[in-house]
Amino acid sequence: MITIFIRAILLYVSMIFAVRLMGKKQLGQFEPYELAMTLLIADILATPMSDVSTPLLHGVIPVTAMLGIHALITVILTKSDKAKALISGKPSIIISNGIIDYRELKRLSLSVSDLLEGIREFGILNPWDVEYAIMEANGTITAFEKSNKRAPTAEELTRNLKKDGYPTSLIMDGKIQRSNLQMSGISVKSLLNSFAYANLSLSDILLATLKDESSIILQTKTGHNLCINLLTEGDV
Repeated sequence: MITIFIRAILLYVSMIFAVRLMGKKQLGQFEPYELAMTLLIADILATPMSDVSTPLLHGVIPVTAMLGIHALITVILTKSDKAKALISGKPSIIISNGIIDYRELKRLSLSVSDLLEGIREFGILNPWDVEYAIMEANGTITAFEKSNKRAPTAEELTRNLKKDGYPTSLIMDGKIQRSNLQMSGISVKSLLNSFAYANLSLSDILLATLKDESSIILQTKTGHNLCINLLTEGDV
């Protein structure tokens, strides 16, 4: 009995250590490969915990191997946007300017009831009041209320409201997110012109997002936050 108790404690500690090594994100929403990894680790550790005839190393060694695989996948996803889209999936727009994309709901096996529940978490009762709703890669729904429906910020009280831009990244770690550009109706040439006019290059930018129809907000790799004008192809 004492042996089983000690083995259970050791394996429990191993499980906690493994989850911690997989990163803090594991404590929140799982990516598909992360969920699969966690379930496998739990299953691997179950046998040596319940069967005293199974050596502890038969649980520890496979878990170590799984952590190595997880680290490799994480590196691949960091370096390759295509691999990330293939393994983890990518966000999908399910409401745009108050219009529900029924085809996208069917593709995602998402019911209208699930959609309404998701936007209610953001205090939005009517889907027609949603500027954008996005099904994230981890399975959660993010909703953004229309500018003329939500309470204005202090900045907006001093200027006319503009239609919100699609709330997604245009540049991440110096890489152009081409699918997001296409969904936002922005050409690569316009984006590059905007950065060139502000004396910026892609390699300088850590993150750039569309603020509204005519401006981009970004952070450089040196830690500076900037807001620049979004130029059209004919502006330069």
